[in-house]
Amino acid sequence: MSEKVAIVYWCDGAGHAARAIPVAKEIESRGEKVSIAGGGPGGRFVDLNGFEQPELTTVTVKGDSVPGFLAHGLSNVVPNCIRRFGDIWSWLNEEDPDTVVTDDLLGLVAAILQRREIYRIDHVQPEMFDLEWRLPSEIYNRLSLIFAEEIVVTSLWSQEEDAEGYTKVNPLAQEGESDPEVDPYDVLLSPGTHGENFDQIRQRLEDRGLSVRMVGDDDWDTKPSMTPYTEKAEVTVCTGFSSIADSVVAGTPCIVYPFLPFQEALAEEAQEKDLKGIETASDVQEVVEHVEYFIENQEDPEYENGAKEFVDAVTGEEDGS
Repeated sequence: MSEKVAIVYWCDGAGHAARAIPVAKEIESRGEKVSIAGGGPGGRFVDLNGFEQPELTTVTVKGDSVPGFLAHGLSNVVPNCIRRFGDIWSWLNEEDPDTVVTDDLLGLVAAILQRREIYRIDHVQPEMFDLEWRLPSEIYNRLSLIFAEEIVVTSLWSQEEDAEGYTKVNPLAQEGESDPEVDPYDVLLSPGTHGENFDQIRQRLEDRGLSVRMVGDDDWDTKPSMTPYTEKAEVTVCTGFSSIADSVVAGTPCIVYPFLPFQEALAEEAQEKDLKGIETASDVQEVVEHVEYFIENQEDPEYENGAKEFVDAVTGEEDGS
């Protein structure tokens, strides 16, 4: 294995940190050095898991179309990206890692310019998108593979054949210890950073007599991992991939209720593949119907955590434990 690995995760939303944490913990469990940086909403989870990290400039991306993204970028994203790039450049120089694992474009560019070994994390591939997003995604991936060793894709269908330059692994989940203080309940709602209508969903479900918990509400107790909550729920409702990963690795059925283009592309692909224990919904009524189905029918997903596979792909070695 490399003597030292640095992980740079993107800062918009908590999911990027969520999938970086199991990779960092797996590297650390093998007795190797790892450092991690990213910031944003996911930074507190990194802290809760015992990793020190620097203060990096954060960037908030808005827009559900390419033109919308570009309009917001000119006024907000570009200035903060310049500052964030400088922060990452300085941090990588200080850490001096042999290998950089990243899903952050700025981290990728900094690692390229510093001539470091690079692996990219992703959870989507260009063929999942319509033309508007497929073309920029394809360009980004092709350019990445000129410099990176591989793009490692955390996936719900990792058993499918890999294209050249890609390695698919099982979902990366934040696994942790059970908590006896968390009682079993019916539905876990995970709105993520961009989810909408979740208060309405909660009301509809509670009106049906179901017990419901929602990530981030006034009664929520943030823990280092989602395991205490996902394993005690009968079903979860998620928007982003990291919440989906936490749910399915815990063996809990999941309803994907997407909002962003990347989330919608993933949901459509999952629906086409008809995956066990996973359903997709486009509105509140569909969410409620799918919840009722999973409450009445035992159809649990079966996934192992992809962290070991991921680190094996990066190192070219299999964990002997």
